[in-house]
Amino acid sequence: MTNIGELATRLQEYTSWQRTPVALSYADYCNMIVYGIRDLYIMTGRATSYSEDMINYGPSGFPETFQGDMYVDEEEFVLVSAQMYFFQRVQTDVNNIVGYTTDALTITNADKPYVNIQTTLQDLYDRRSMLLYKMVRYMEL
Repeated sequence: MTNIGELATRLQEYTSWQRTPVALSYADYCNMIVYGIRDLYIMTGRATSYSEDMINYGPSGFPETFQGDMYVDEEEFVLVSAQMYFFQRVQTDVNNIVGYTTDALTITNADKPYVNIQTTLQDLYDRRSMLLYKMVRYMEL
């Protein structure tokens, strides 16, 4: 079994320096890992093998484990996909912030602190692609 909570903790560590519009809960990070697992199954051509029933929920209601063991490259793929989802959510909020006006002044380019998010997303996309290409066991010959 794969421990979703352990992966969620790693995801929290990887993204801890990024400001978010709202505070994210541990359950939010667990759900991002589930998104990453789902993405892994789709990208490796195993979509028909994936089922929500493979996710075991704990008494608190958030995902705790995933039935089945993952290789280290698969775990890394899940983490990269989850990070992409995380930064896409931040980017969506940033897309709404381009400027604002108060009674005293007008602020433009308020989104400048987040200008590197697109670069971060591209780097993560490239990393995920590289990981996928190295998973030759899922490639048809």
